[in-house]
Amino acid sequence: MAARDPVEAFKTEKGLVPVRDIQLLDVDGDGSPEAFVSIDPSFRQTPTILVYTYDRQHGPQRLLEGLVAGQLQPVSGRFTDDHTLGFGIDMTVGEDGKPLDFDRLLAAAVKNRMSLVRYRTFLHADGRKGFVSFTDLSDRALPTPGTNTCQDFEFSSIEALAAGTLSGKGATRYLVALTASDITIYYFRGIRSNGTLDKQVWVRPRLPGASGLKIMPNGEVQLSMPGGRSEPLTAP
Repeated sequence: MAARDPVEAFKTEKGLVPVRDIQLLDVDGDGSPEAFVSIDPSFRQTPTILVYTYDRQHGPQRLLEGLVAGQLQPVSGRFTDDHTLGFGIDMTVGEDGKPLDFDRLLAAAVKNRMSLVRYRTFLHADGRKGFVSFTDLSDRALPTPGTNTCQDFEFSSIEALAAGTLSGKGATRYLVALTASDITIYYFRGIRSNGTLDKQVWVRPRLPGASGLKIMPNGEVQLSMPGGRSEPLTAP
């Protein structure tokens, strides 16, 4: 389904994206694992991990929320900016002193078939044909405290994805994503009724020499290191 999803269809193109990896992790405790699919997008504002549920009655269904691992990176020129096509807009909300009802704002965006990326100081919105998503990056550092557009940064590409336990954390399972400069660890508490994830996220610098992720015989996710060594990962 991920390979057929019109992830980046802005006009008449199919908007298909290459699938890099798939990891299974049951985040809502129903006994049926969710599929976390890392992709290689061509647009700067596309989430790099899509999440799908599955049941016998409805088959695979994509959750509204997608994920982006790692810290924001300077623009490299490798991706297209959907602003340049006239489909993207950046906006600030909730600056009049009133508390922002973000769930209501998100529901309005979904109703109008608009995808949202939430940053600490602003929102990015764009319209795609047959694809609506939400990405929460309100925890990531921006280039400057006053940044209010996404013109100066892009998302990190996923190099490896793994699901399993972590050192010292018992049987609790996590999702781990490796990018060029970071290790991102996700812990999920469940899925909300609006298709967003109840989660905790930790982003750490990637250790020098780390070449990938490996699953140990006991199901623990570790970093692959030079000389065949591995380095355990921990979460707070």
